[in-house]
Amino acid sequence: MPDFTLLPDQTVLLIQIAAALFVTAFLSFIYVALTTIMSILKLQKVAGKDTDNLLVCDVAYFHCRGKRDNQEDAVYISPLEDYYSNGVVAACSDGMGGLLYGEVVSKYVVEKLHEMYPMSFDDQEGIASTIKGLSAEVYEQYHLGAGATLVMTHIKKNMMNFYSVGDSNIILIRKGRATLLNHKQNYVSLLIRKLAEGGMDTSEAYRNSRAKALIDFVGNIETNVIHTSKPMQLYEDDIIVVSTDGLTDAISLNKMKNMLLPEYNAQHLARLMKSGVKNKRLPKQDNFSAVIIKMDRSLI
Repeated sequence: MPDFTLLPDQTVLLIQIAAALFVTAFLSFIYVALTTIMSILKLQKVAGKDTDNLLVCDVAYFHCRGKRDNQEDAVYISPLEDYYSNGVVAACSDGMGGLLYGEVVSKYVVEKLHEMYPMSFDDQEGIASTIKGLSAEVYEQYHLGAGATLVMTHIKKNMMNFYSVGDSNIILIRKGRATLLNHKQNYVSLLIRKLAEGGMDTSEAYRNSRAKALIDFVGNIETNVIHTSKPMQLYEDDIIVVSTDGLTDAISLNKMKNMLLPEYNAQHLARLMKSGVKNKRLPKQDNFSAVIIKMDRSLI
């Protein structure tokens, strides 16, 4: 046995500290391992045998202020441990710039989503109606003096519903292709439809000074909630981006598909997106927030 009495007191103290840190780290590792095993066993018990093809949601997010004075974006992610029983809900709300209380309304929207959870996965019409009622509450309070956008996904057992009001984004990256799932409720979309119906060049729509003006939003009269009528199938390595338009103002879908590669986890993908926007150094960069969801093979 080593004779520590021959060592200086300071050296003995350092050895004791190192030993204590090692024991603490080892016990922490054992705790994390046991907690993970228990969570898997619990999920197996809840899921029964229906786990062979179960995908799980790897989730990360960022929430950044651009050149605006206030952060008017708000983000919501439901408890991930409730995935199998209630699914994962991810949402972004962007307070309307130029109006008072945009920040207040966006926060109010995500707070209401928190109260709504857990939501019925198969009641798309009911959830859309609830969002419409939420919009009516905002209208009664502010009478078009404030508003916000909303994009929300609900993922459960490899299927996804989505809901959208305004011009924020729900993007699916699949096999190297980026698809915007929700059409934007802004003036440019209205112009494009009118120009196309008249057989005219639709590029004129993008040069209109009112192109980005919203024609629908949370807080409008009789809000139209875009939503899935039935769930869409998700597959392994699918990546879903739920974001405010500050992200797509800086990074196009074409560039996004080359950045969001399936070999990376959600946290790394979120860092790539955040750095990509900041590296653009746009002089009028809007606030930008997003939830990144990557569908991975289950561990169970």
